[in-house]
Amino acid sequence: MTRVQVVTDSTSDLPAELASALRISVVPCQLLWGEETYRDGVDIPPPEFFRRLATSRELPRTSQPPVSAFLQVYERLLNGEGAEAVVSVHVAGSLSGTVNAAWAASQCLATPGRVAVVDSGQVSMGLGWAAVEAARMAANGAGLAEVARATQELGPRLKTAAMIDSLDNLRKGGRINQFSALLGTALQIKPLVSLDSGQVSIWARVRSRSKALLALVERVRSWGPLAEVAVLHAGAEDLAQTLVARLQDLFAEREPCILPAGSALTSHLGLGAVGLCALVAGDPVRPLEG
Repeated sequence: MTRVQVVTDSTSDLPAELASALRISVVPCQLLWGEETYRDGVDIPPPEFFRRLATSRELPRTSQPPVSAFLQVYERLLNGEGAEAVVSVHVAGSLSGTVNAAWAASQCLATPGRVAVVDSGQVSMGLGWAAVEAARMAANGAGLAEVARATQELGPRLKTAAMIDSLDNLRKGGRINQFSALLGTALQIKPLVSLDSGQVSIWARVRSRSKALLALVERVRSWGPLAEVAVLHAGAEDLAQTLVARLQDLFAEREPCILPAGSALTSHLGLGAVGLCALVAGDPVRPLEG
């Protein structure tokens, strides 16, 4: 076994086959929908989630995994599978209490200092790419301190940008009122949002889906060369394919993966949303001195 193992949470939207190949353990968040509680990414697959969301009057809420869920995974890796240490990288602390739950679990271990908890400042595959890079470094023999430090330093290179197609979820979630939602829908207003180092911002509001996609393309081009990229959609694979086609020249060396957005991202952005999560190309990780 690799001496340093990587743990993340289900808001990473990591494809199961990629997580398995890199031996990344994914702790599911909780999805609260009415009186029911589901394990995010386990109990409701994306197609079913999209169908149910389309007809639901209330939005599901996501909640961080319980401390006990993290503790169980840490103990399995450290005691049951013989890992020397764990790097646990999670959704932005500004968006969720998940990183706090992970840290609390790390303090419950009999032997302290064997788990390093990292706030990625990201969500969805922005977080996913951080976990992937951490796992690759660990597989190449990097130790706990080096993997944790390098993963933390990825922050400025992790980018997420998305187009909100429907304002329904913003209205249901109380972030805009009904009048604003109706007006925005009538005018075909498409907000464009980004997440950088834990900070969410609406950087543009444009009229029409075609103009929104054009603005999104220009935003992604401004990031520069990309080392990794995932295109995500909330039941809008056709838009995701269009986005890939318009950015094809950026993907000469690595074909982007097209993925359904997970419940956390879809609950906030709504059905029809499309976006990109990327790791901007950068210098190789510097080894620790001494």
